[in-house]
Amino acid sequence: MVALTSRQVLNLNHNKQSPSHGMPLAAALAATADDVCARKTYALPASSDSAPQNALQHSQAHRIRIERDYSTGDARQFSLKLPDALAGRIDGQRFMQFVSHINERLAKAEGATARNVLEGCLAFATLYLSTLVIKPHFKKTVDEISRYIYHVNNTLFRPAGLLVIDPKQTAYMFIEIISL
Repeated sequence: MVALTSRQVLNLNHNKQSPSHGMPLAAALAATADDVCARKTYALPASSDSAPQNALQHSQAHRIRIERDYSTGDARQFSLKLPDALAGRIDGQRFMQFVSHINERLAKAEGATARNVLEGCLAFATLYLSTLVIKPHFKKTVDEISRYIYHVNNTLFRPAGLLVIDPKQTAYMFIEIISL
């Protein structure tokens, strides 16, 4: 088996010849496929007109993320600042109301209320079997947020050519808005 270094791979791409004499380029690259996966060597660089690479760049270019705001600690809340990419497309006040509503619901879901403490104790005492019968407050609130996002997508974002992805799909790390 022939192991290629990054310099040899670049030379192969430049010269279109095999490092082992008499072996075709395709055979040399096939022989190193297992080695590339095992030892983190470099593969041939993709050409700039590669369709999958352009598709990935295209899909990334039309996604806007509302990042979490860690200014108050580890609480799950999102930044209220309107991204520049959305400035002309939706009203800044309505966007702030949208994010504020989600932030309020998340604070309500995670708050140390008597109900949340009792649900936690009951779940622990029953080895979490109680959660099969009683829907936890956190899950109810997360489902409420999902319904709210569905509603706001239909009333605010879709008419503007945008779609908000439910932050539950990203573990509430960010809110993702896709340009349609």
